[in-house]
Amino acid sequence: MKDYLIGVDIGGTSVKIGKFNLDGVLLEKWDIPTDRRDQGRHIVKDVVDSIYARVRLDAIKGIGFGVPGPVKDGIVLRAVNLGWQTTYLEETVRALLGNHDIEIAVGNDANVAAAGEVFQGAAKGCRNVVMLTLGTGVGGGIIQDGKLIEGKHGVGGEFGHIVVDHVHRFACNCGKNGCLETLTSATGIVNLAKKRLETFVGDTPLKGYESFSAKRVFDFAKAGDPFCEGVIDEVADTLAYALSIVSLSIDPDIILFGGGVSLAGQYLIDHVRKFYLPYVAPFITEANFALATLSNDAGIYGAAYLVR
Repeated sequence: MKDYLIGVDIGGTSVKIGKFNLDGVLLEKWDIPTDRRDQGRHIVKDVVDSIYARVRLDAIKGIGFGVPGPVKDGIVLRAVNLGWQTTYLEETVRALLGNHDIEIAVGNDANVAAAGEVFQGAAKGCRNVVMLTLGTGVGGGIIQDGKLIEGKHGVGGEFGHIVVDHVHRFACNCGKNGCLETLTSATGIVNLAKKRLETFVGDTPLKGYESFSAKRVFDFAKAGDPFCEGVIDEVADTLAYALSIVSLSIDPDIILFGGGVSLAGQYLIDHVRKFYLPYVAPFITEANFALATLSNDAGIYGAAYLVR
């Protein structure tokens, strides 16, 4: 009897694993360390061994994986945080499972998190969803007609590397300049604030700090500091412009915000909406934005969704 779905979210520090029933109810979850030695070649076996120690393999209907890198047809094209180059993850897992008849699915972690929100989160019941994850970097996921979009090169939803800034042209880790994440990630917000401080002659409480976080910029903006409000307006305008390109391309039911920067909550959404609506007029007249609700569990929910 096939009773369970397993969702696996592989991160650079730890691997999150969830056991679900076939209706998508989370029954149990646990973590194991990510062993990145030897270019991460131990990770997959560690995951399978951990599942085997807790769940009978003949009771598992499917195992889904979310990984931090582009994925195409079950193949991880690269996952630098794990030390992986081209990795035939689906094939490797099947070999480790032996003769057990278990479905395997693999997706990019940001795409999988979006799928999790569709499965049991803020986008439940929606068929067309865009999710933007605003953290140290900027990632994203696209669900179109209920299906995860990988694209030809496995980079569907890599919104963070759309070049949108032709003014500051901050360097991005991808090698380009002016990518979305260089202005709208937590790191980007700090860099933008520091850059604007170089020519700012007025008063702002930020001047009292040798170093500061994106959260502090948001806190001062919420308290009414004009300088920090200006920083957040530029961030929101940049996000709105990028999202308008996405919206006028795929016309999603809902756009979700996740990641640490999204903890700014309704304040962030309201500011992005202010700039977004003029960009999408007259074709779109509402901004159906929402905050993701599954937090760190979105990856395991989404991975289970892939095999459900």
